Amino acid sequence: MEQLPASITITVLLLTIFLGFITALKYAVADNFVRTRLIMTSFFFFIVATLTVAYSEFFFDTLPFTIPAGVAGVVVGYLIGVRAAQAKLAMEGAAHYMRHFAHIHLRDITQGNWWAVINFYSVVGALALINFVGLTTVIFHNLKPMSLATSAFGAFLLGSIVPYLAHLWSIKTRHTNKSSTSE
Repeated sequence: MEQLPASITITVLLLTIFLGFITALKYAVADNFVRTRLIMTSFFFFIVATLTVAYSEFFFDTLPFTIPAGVAGVVVGYLIGVRAAQAKLAMEGAAHYMRHFAHIHLRDITQGNWWAVINFYSVVGALALINFVGLTTVIFHNLKPMSLATSAFGAFLLGSIVPYLAHLWSIKTRHTNKSSTSE
């Protein structure tokens, strides 16, 4: 029986840490907008760490593919993701947007509101990327063409998420004091 690469063990460790972190956030952060923004940001870093661990041996080989893919992702992420988020924010107002920015409502789909699929895209894309990483490392044993293609896909996905995260972090949140004593 062939031993799995160490990158698989490290990736499973990273996944365990990520899942533990988002579970802790569920109980530690009451504000849904702040919590979801933190989860999305940590998911971004989980993807970066997973790609780094899985394809570190191909780092310099991937640069001619990942740099253009990442730049293209940033452009697409801004033109589609951020503009959709800004349209939704302008249409629904800040309070409603902050409560429902990550939701996909059936009425948004039936009314043809194109921002309904933007949040879904990043999660589905990241899940597909994680599966491609597993396929490339476990089944194809880091076959170079598959590793380069998966790295480029990951760079595009990460690039497309960056402008949206920047948009989310640009939104000011209200800080509430939860203490029961008055000063």
